[in-house]
Amino acid sequence: MYAECPPPVTITPSAGPYSEGDVLTCSADGIGPTYEWSGTNGGISYSDDTSNTVTLLKGEFCLICTATVNSNPNCSACAFLCDTATGKCRKQYDYFLNILMLMTLFDG
Repeated sequence: MYAECPPPVTITPSAGPYSEGDVLTCSADGIGPTYEWSGTNGGISYSDDTSNTVTLLKGEFCLICTATVNSNPNCSACAFLCDTATGKCRKQYDYFLNILMLMTLFDG
């Protein structure tokens, strides 16, 4: 049984906020899907045709996932996602700043 051609392709999670180290997953319906990522990750050129996942680097990213199903190169589709992944230190800094603001409010 063959799946819809071209297949519906999704990248999850599809909405941020994103942090350095987060993993995006590409998926498609069909028999034996293969995946290829291209674009930029952390502001540098990125390409991978071995996995349906990509780990985000700190900075801007704009990634395209192309999925091919049914072992048919003509049966492929893509999805794209562009955003920014904040560094882990930035996330910890924001958390620390929130604590300091709350402490100031409660001390007053």
